[in-house]
Amino acid sequence: MKLLPVTLTICFMTFTQIFAAETNESWRLMLNDNSLAEWHNPFDWGEASVVDNEIVLTGEKKFFLVSKESYKDFELEVEVFVPEGGNSGIQFRSHYRPNRLWGYQAEVDTSDRQWAGGLYEEGRRGWLVPLKDNAEAQGAFKNGQWNKYLIKALGDQIEIRVNGITTVSTRDAVTSEGFIALQHHGEKGLSYRFRNVRIKELTGCEPLSLITFGSCCKQGRPQPIWNAITAKNSDLFLMIGDNIYGDSEDVDVLRQKYALLGAEPGFQALRKQTRILATWDDHDYGLNDGGAEFVSKVESQIAFNDFFQVPNGAGSRIHQGVYDAHVFGPVGKRVQIILLDTRFHRSPLRKLESEKRPASEGPRGPYAEDNDSSATMLGKQQWGWLEEQMQVPAELRIIASSIQFIPAEHGWEYWQNMPLERQRLIDLIQESGGRSIVLSGDRHLAEISKLSVGERNSALDIYDITSSSLNAPSGGGNSGEPNRYRSVEEHYPQVNFGSISIDWRSRNPQISLSIHDVDGDVVLRNRFRLREISNEKK
Repeated sequence: MKLLPVTLTICFMTFTQIFAAETNESWRLMLNDNSLAEWHNPFDWGEASVVDNEIVLTGEKKFFLVSKESYKDFELEVEVFVPEGGNSGIQFRSHYRPNRLWGYQAEVDTSDRQWAGGLYEEGRRGWLVPLKDNAEAQGAFKNGQWNKYLIKALGDQIEIRVNGITTVSTRDAVTSEGFIALQHHGEKGLSYRFRNVRIKELTGCEPLSLITFGSCCKQGRPQPIWNAITAKNSDLFLMIGDNIYGDSEDVDVLRQKYALLGAEPGFQALRKQTRILATWDDHDYGLNDGGAEFVSKVESQIAFNDFFQVPNGAGSRIHQGVYDAHVFGPVGKRVQIILLDTRFHRSPLRKLESEKRPASEGPRGPYAEDNDSSATMLGKQQWGWLEEQMQVPAELRIIASSIQFIPAEHGWEYWQNMPLERQRLIDLIQESGGRSIVLSGDRHLAEISKLSVGERNSALDIYDITSSSLNAPSGGGNSGEPNRYRSVEEHYPQVNFGSISIDWRSRNPQISLSIHDVDGDVVLRNRFRLREISNEKK
């Protein structure tokens, strides 16, 4: 059986908003008419029965009683009675095959360490949130009586309460959906009882309607543009590289420069209001025009993740490189955000020979095209991951690439440095049905590029909207730079940020790509319909 890759679906409502909202969702009992019709045991051992409307588990070896349905975002209530000396757990967002199960577990533990109510990951990473040194949480579970668990899972937010006391409130992005399960740990002669097992599914997802983004922020310079970005009140802000100018192998220097950005009042206001996702480019990576050869890339990745408060288990925490993906919104209005890492695995760039380009070709950079099939922009592992991500169901994909993807003439850093890699991504977008927009930065200018691919009924457009810089523009230094794919007459060389707005009211949503100046006014714009970037039959 082929499994689709797991990508976290994120809702734009907090736990408090969800539970305060008036909704039509209702609690549903998972045990009806003294029957285990909604459950099954995928293990070759262990016994499950229903006695007086309670689920009773007995066994001499660890096993799990698993729900027949899978759940994504929900509230789950369970009352559990485990005799002293016993150990159990309530699994959620779990997966299984015969005689094996893995996934999140709300711990049920009668031992003296008092970690009942902690968050454990069965079959994979082990303890995620132990309760050591948390006296209030350790005192929530009471031995010798029924204990009431409330588990809330919404996007990457996880909360566990035991008898009304919050024992866990955390974020973890490894698994977004899975099965409920009840554990017997295998203590011979002990029966574990569960009652009033009920669940309420949450469907409070709101679609992304406005995404803002930017790149190239010199942390020591004034940054007035944050005010205009914050005023847009977008659903999401993407920082797509050169988020600081670190340029150092010393991770302490990188952390100090991140701290300068973090102390900027405008950035603080945006961070408080709007969720931020990020990838990096060379200067925040730590090496100008750097790639796989950078000696401090592992330490730099840790500093990046810490500054952007990337949750444990997220792609950027577990991959070699900061690449990651998220899906926002309900079915029919899903936007997938794919954050690429064009640094960690990138092959060395090929420099031009000593002879200069003809002046008639306009301003050009120092790099030549490398058509060696072994040259890579993303590396084997990231390419495999990306190919899987492009199969994840979504109505629109936003691919953040730090460096430009469509332009092919200027000779600075861009995908055209490795034409085979550029074509591979073009082909992947086309084969995946299109519906993809690329975001880029790096160039200290803003422009919108468009590439048309395919033929007749399967033709589609791919857009690359470049926004750079947040506070260090070229100011016209790139005047005359060639780009035959530019969809507007000229680029914009002043301070700027970008936006993508999506009007979901139509069956064929209108999408607007815009570049904004320091005051938030639009200086460049393209509008089109979703079907124009899709290869579905026109």
